[in-house]
Amino acid sequence: MDPEDDQEIIDSIVNALESDEERSFSPSQTRSDSNRTYSPQIKRQQQTQYTIKKIQSPIIGFKLDCWAIQPFSLDDDLYLDGDLVLKCKDQTNSRKIQGLFEKGNDEQRDFIFQKLLPGIVTLANDIFGNYVVQRILEQGNQQQKELIFEHLSQQILVLSYNTYGCRVAQKLLEISYNTQKFEQIFKVISTQVRNLVIDTNGNHVIQKIAELLKSQKSDWLIEGVLGQIQKLSNDSHGCRLIQQILEISSISQLNDIYKELLSIQEELCLSQYGNYIIQILLLRGPTDVIYKIQNAIIKNLEKLSCDKFGSNVVDKSVNISIYMRKEILKVFIHNMNIFYKLSNNCYGNYVIQNFCKQLEYNQLLKLSYDSSQFNTQFGQHVYQTLQKLKN
Repeated sequence: MDPEDDQEIIDSIVNALESDEERSFSPSQTRSDSNRTYSPQIKRQQQTQYTIKKIQSPIIGFKLDCWAIQPFSLDDDLYLDGDLVLKCKDQTNSRKIQGLFEKGNDEQRDFIFQKLLPGIVTLANDIFGNYVVQRILEQGNQQQKELIFEHLSQQILVLSYNTYGCRVAQKLLEISYNTQKFEQIFKVISTQVRNLVIDTNGNHVIQKIAELLKSQKSDWLIEGVLGQIQKLSNDSHGCRLIQQILEISSISQLNDIYKELLSIQEELCLSQYGNYIIQILLLRGPTDVIYKIQNAIIKNLEKLSCDKFGSNVVDKSVNISIYMRKEILKVFIHNMNIFYKLSNNCYGNYVIQNFCKQLEYNQLLKLSYDSSQFNTQFGQHVYQTLQKLKN
């Protein structure tokens, strides 16, 4: 969940419990203006301060008050006093400053930007500050975006390895795509691609580049994962990266990838994440690769069908291939004990039920089974399915 979201419910409850009297939004009312010091870089003009107007909530049974916030003033808003960089590292202040930047006029936005720019690298790597940086990149003017890019592009690798900085790195890639700035960032990142693909945070940055480039070029990415596929396949993000490579690359580019995947195909079939890679190969792989995987499934049918993740691979092969349905039927006819074992297994019974549903009626009749062999609750599910299909 977004670290910023969980405070909103608390804020609404606190507001509802406060006084019904009309209040000023700014706490600076209680302070003397004579004690306040303003930056000489900006000419402050008196503007309408925040006022809060109470609106009755339409939710029946609740007396929750909503508040309409009016435009803010640089003179009156205490959030813009002091160290703004430090304030952005606090959850509540971060959200507040994002809102002020979004709703402010050009003068107000520039004031906020100038106070944040010296600490922009620190904020980009901060748990709450990174959201402020992303907001400015989304809604700032072109000059502001270019200044941020100038500061952050030199730190792109540091950002990419950081839990929060990698989000800003992805945003930089998005807004600079199809420009020279993107090529500049890409050139730096590509020097570290082999390390980034196996890094928890850097992997997201690589995925973003792959998503933006699509099929324009993927050789750099293939080179980055070769020799590391086994490690990547056992990680949710690494698995997704390999899937992207299989989706955006041509078959001729993937020969080395296919060889490495086939060398560990049995392990992938039984892997929580790797089984999805095998399923994609069954759908989109070249004929020779599909044939090798199909033969491996038939050879290890019992082991795969009784496994939580392997059973998904068997199901997929049965659903998309007439050849697999015929070959697996031959296995069962030759040895019904395998059929019974799978039927009575907590995972295998789903494989058998799906398999039987995919068969033509004349194929189904070739299965000569003994009802007494379905001796578990899972086996009974299979038996009931068979009875429905035959009737």
